[in-house]
Amino acid sequence: MGALLTFEVRRLVRSPRFFIFTVAFPLAMFLALSSAYGTERDAVTFLMVSLAAFGAVAASISTGARTAIERQVGWNRQLRLTPLAGGQYLVSKVAAAMLVALPSMLLVYGAGIVLEGVSLSSGTWAQLIVFCWLGVLPTAVLGLLVGLLATGDSAQAMSSVLMLTLSLLGGLLLPLTTLPAVMTDIAKALPSYWLAEFGHDALAGNAISVQGVVTMTAWIVVAGALVALRYRRDAARG
Repeated sequence: MGALLTFEVRRLVRSPRFFIFTVAFPLAMFLALSSAYGTERDAVTFLMVSLAAFGAVAASISTGARTAIERQVGWNRQLRLTPLAGGQYLVSKVAAAMLVALPSMLLVYGAGIVLEGVSLSSGTWAQLIVFCWLGVLPTAVLGLLVGLLATGDSAQAMSSVLMLTLSLLGGLLLPLTTLPAVMTDIAKALPSYWLAEFGHDALAGNAISVQGVVTMTAWIVVAGALVALRYRRDAARG
């Protein structure tokens, strides 16, 4: 499984168009939008966390969705002829999505430090990075589910719709305070909202929300069960 994971990450990094879009686009958005806040450091820091979360969501979903292309060309059938277990294959896919999401987050954080003067304690940075990165797990599983459900032709459209839906409704691109109150209730049911909220909690020095952990866990369990079911059906068809 370690060899497959290394191969997956190297293959993604060697795809310049994919890597630049998933890593550079959130960074460009942060640089463009942060200039509007001027010297309002708290607002810039809040924006930094939200757009780092957006980049992580986009990268993790897009990485998993590429599985559809592999299914189309028969790569997963070839892997089933090896000693690699199905569970190991799925875990390596989710792990690759999380690893690809990490540079997207770190570049936005780095831009916040170097270009925008964001200053946080080392403990806050550690909490911000660790909890936000672990919060990518539900969207990594959802991206893999898209890859197992979609065809090679429809994967990009399906992943884009899912990514934009989670980002917009989760408050990553639009402040929820500017929207009707019901939108906040909807956002709190989504993993994308809690991914950013874990970071906002770190900024405020708050404990991680129990509601957020429960919501994230529920998404992982349900999406993971659907991934396992779909993979078994694919394997049964040969």
